[in-house]
Amino acid sequence: MSKYKQVIILTIIFFLGLALRCYKIDNPIADWHSWRQADTASVSRNFIKEGFTPFYPKSDSFHALNSYGDKNINRYFFAEFPLYNIIAHPFYLIFGVNEIYLRLISAVFSSLSAIVLFFLVKKYSSLLVAFLSAFFLNIIPFNIYYGRVTMPDPLHVFWSILALFLVTVWLEKKTFLWLFLAGTTLSLTILTKPYGLVLGLPTATLILLNWRKELTKRWPAILLTAVLALGPYLAWRWHINRYPEGQFGTDWLFNSTNIRFTGAFFRWIIFERLNKLILGGGGFVLFFLGLICPKNKKEWLCYFSWLAALTIFIVVIATGNVTHDYYQLPLIPILAIFSAKGAEFIFHLGQGKIRKIFNGLIILSLTAMMAAFGWFEVRGFYQINNPAIVEAGKTADRILPQDAKIVAPYNWDPAFLYQTNRWGWPAITGPIEDMIKKGASHYISVNYDNDTKEIMTLYNTIEQTENYIIVDLTSK
Repeated sequence: MSKYKQVIILTIIFFLGLALRCYKIDNPIADWHSWRQADTASVSRNFIKEGFTPFYPKSDSFHALNSYGDKNINRYFFAEFPLYNIIAHPFYLIFGVNEIYLRLISAVFSSLSAIVLFFLVKKYSSLLVAFLSAFFLNIIPFNIYYGRVTMPDPLHVFWSILALFLVTVWLEKKTFLWLFLAGTTLSLTILTKPYGLVLGLPTATLILLNWRKELTKRWPAILLTAVLALGPYLAWRWHINRYPEGQFGTDWLFNSTNIRFTGAFFRWIIFERLNKLILGGGGFVLFFLGLICPKNKKEWLCYFSWLAALTIFIVVIATGNVTHDYYQLPLIPILAIFSAKGAEFIFHLGQGKIRKIFNGLIILSLTAMMAAFGWFEVRGFYQINNPAIVEAGKTADRILPQDAKIVAPYNWDPAFLYQTNRWGWPAITGPIEDMIKKGASHYISVNYDNDTKEIMTLYNTIEQTENYIIVDLTSK
């Protein structure tokens, strides 16, 4: 196939992916996993409010992200290096604060991931597998939804695919330029999500595959690549460890529920997530066929080392992967590759025109199942979980002073607080009098629970509807 035709097909795949990711791209940050989206979006907004401070990202919440309680007075948010927010900053600076720009950045990088995956797979497999891998990556409904969220995960997936591609090119070209690009991209992968460290396994595998007989003379280049990949992350960790109140507690992610290797673990990860949520049944069939179909040595080592690395991540971070479905997002590229291999395997079974047509219909049916059943599973993700928090937040932003400090209880979810465009607390952390002493000036709630009713009797209500109430804590 000519390069011109390849460019046309890739362009179609890219814009198809981008168009799909624009579905409800103007959603307020109140859909699935709004808590994580709100934290990330608040960092970008505060870059505008307080100045561009990428080494000291801040959320809207004064509450610490772990057991340090209410001691996060600087509102630090050190979940990961804010590369995603840095990329978004010029758009906020030029066009104003609007979450749609964050979503568009995710959509573009997610769609570009398919293009990079094509060039990576083309290095190891047929042109058909490369095209199908890119196509599957861009049409999997789970990846479509998470390809337009205000989170750094789509960016991480892009860097991870690009890193393996650049490592492959570096091992072929053996020049410093490609070494630098590969090492830097590995670094960006790890900085956006620390579990990018598992890419060390496929990277080491590719090095052994290509340089097995040259390791003794290539070790300086390998060492330099490792320094480039790990150095920035280690420096970032040293920096943020001085501010533990701004970091999420991570111990629980590993195996706090003792779920690792239990029946529930395999059910959630394999059946509920990989089979139903991500691959929609049909893609799961293609994936398993891709696992068992014949492969050349380079394919086998590249793909299986990548899959093994991500399997290690899932096993080690067992509770985290069962709790959060988006933790499986880095799996999508390798799942797409094996599904493409499975489709190729089916297509080449048997001889004759009629058999080829029949095989093609099977592939189309399985692909349609993947898309249809996958959409059935994720369609609820786009729904606004509680429209009242958006309505109440807009009202609070309109009527409250810019320096108001708000208590916005929403089961520790900062999405409600984010809607108010103010700083404060996402829960009642103690007696309301103590919170007032810490600076709380207003209380806003979408639940008329006992706490709200008590506060209503003590302080002046300034706005009340059947959906929400806003109380002035400085006036009785």
